[in-house]
Amino acid sequence: MVNVNNSYVATPPIDGGVLHSGPLGTSLPTDALEALDPIFVGNDHGAVGENGIAINRSKTTQKIRMFGGGNFRTVITETDHSVKITLLEDDNPVVLETINGADNVIVHDADEDGLKKTIYHTGEASPIQSWVIDTIDGEKSKRYVIEKGQVTELAEVTDVHTNVTQYQITIETYESKIGGKGVNCVELRNDASKAVPASGSLTVTTTTLPAGVVGTPYSEQLTSSGGTGSKTWSKTGTLPAGLTLSASGLLAGTPTAAGTPSITFKVTDSATPTPAEATKAITVTVTA
Repeated sequence: MVNVNNSYVATPPIDGGVLHSGPLGTSLPTDALEALDPIFVGNDHGAVGENGIAINRSKTTQKIRMFGGGNFRTVITETDHSVKITLLEDDNPVVLETINGADNVIVHDADEDGLKKTIYHTGEASPIQSWVIDTIDGEKSKRYVIEKGQVTELAEVTDVHTNVTQYQITIETYESKIGGKGVNCVELRNDASKAVPASGSLTVTTTTLPAGVVGTPYSEQLTSSGGTGSKTWSKTGTLPAGLTLSASGLLAGTPTAAGTPSITFKVTDSATPTPAEATKAITVTVTA
């Protein structure tokens, strides 16, 4: 059955860039919506070309032949994972440093003639860095996280009156240990349309308790709604003699004395890092 909702049309994020870089050791995001480390945010490469992001995942195979020519087994002899992207902001300092190396871009103090830059074109290898690539499609988000990547190719750069100066780069990725796996890149996705409504606020739903009678077994379960995970009950105040409250919220026992104490019952959920709490004061009446 055809389902267009299973497709993805990549567009630039509304409030952020597409390509970000940072030195090795920069904190890497673990989901598609997590706020990026400020280092990545500060290394935003700006607008990218209309062809978007090209992800190349290639494998070279070799057939092991048997005597007689049949294929005994096919083995993988080479693998490659690279990213190709075109950068459109020729005067973006981050772009210039990615293309030429940070030490080869010198920005001079502005004077009466304007802001001057000296850019040295060298044959030096680009540094191995971490990279994050973000796109969106409506309520869907897609993020590529590359712990170790290096710009290894730069296409011919043309300065021409009919177009902007563009830098088409290829980022070669290297195996890393993101998530404990030997990977070149981690692809993170999120679909906000599939969000599950958050559970409601934790509340104590028991409002009154039936009266007990001295010498007669008593058992009532306290109840709550909302919150996260398991619930634990406790109290403030002294219960009628003979009654106890379990951690699961069961008030039980055989009363041995009459009374009408007001007890504050508290329920706590198992949310992390901060559990939610709710309380309610209820009178517990025991008659003779």
